[in-house]
Amino acid sequence: EFLKAKKDFLNRYGNGESMFELAQRIYNLLDELKEQQDKTYILVAHNGIARVVNSYFYEMSNQEYAAFGVKNCAVVRYDF
Repeated sequence: EFLKAKKDFLNRYGNGESMFELAQRIYNLLDELKEQQDKTYILVAHNGIARVVNSYFYEMSNQEYAAFGVKNCAVVRYDF
């Protein structure tokens, strides 16, 4: 049920926020960090947040977005 729900970007799963709302919140944070390019940031996140961050930097299809994940303790670098 959860795997199906995470593909429905505008629908909330249970009492949580939708993927669309989550993306808005993370994109706003990344926009703020982008304005301060003289600093380096380390973001620690689970796969739900990691896929949003990745979609900020790279075009992804709905299927790629839903399937995206990083390995446990992986370090991924993104540059503005």
